[in-house]
Amino acid sequence: MPTVLVTGAARGIGTSIVSYLAAAGWDVIGGVRNAADAEALSALPGVSAVTLDITDDAQVAALPGLLPGRLDAVVNNAGIAVSGPLEGLTPAEIRRQLDVNVVGQLAVTSAVLPLLRESRGRIVFISSVNGKLSAPMMGAYSASKFALEAAADALRLELRPWGIAVSVVQPAQT
Repeated sequence: MPTVLVTGAARGIGTSIVSYLAAAGWDVIGGVRNAADAEALSALPGVSAVTLDITDDAQVAALPGLLPGRLDAVVNNAGIAVSGPLEGLTPAEIRRQLDVNVVGQLAVTSAVLPLLRESRGRIVFISSVNGKLSAPMMGAYSASKFALEAAADALRLELRPWGIAVSVVQPAQT
């Protein structure tokens, strides 16, 4: 069976992705931020969980050691939405938005790339329609999704020699 890592697996789109892939026969590893979420996720058939805060450098560095020897895909789903007028957001809020939605996703991708090279796997980034259209009160979120999509475009070209596909999914508001 193919194996996939899904970040942000504890709720919302992440839980739906985990359930769908497990039902389709994938071995699913769900990245969650706490033990309670890990326990709940691991109760699903075909699903195991790892504690993974994608903004924690130590947890991301330890990730390859927590995964099986083969990884066929990573679904970078973890994300947050910091809303409000840009002029009213603090630098810390903007950094947090970018750290989770861009830097953390790229860090996870880099951490698992050796496994994906071996399997000629796939990288999926969950973006948003806000990665193409910016809206008032969502500027920081949109900026993070625009940046994520630019990074995905670059990775798609950079990883082509290894046969690693890079996809972006742009759901509407959920």
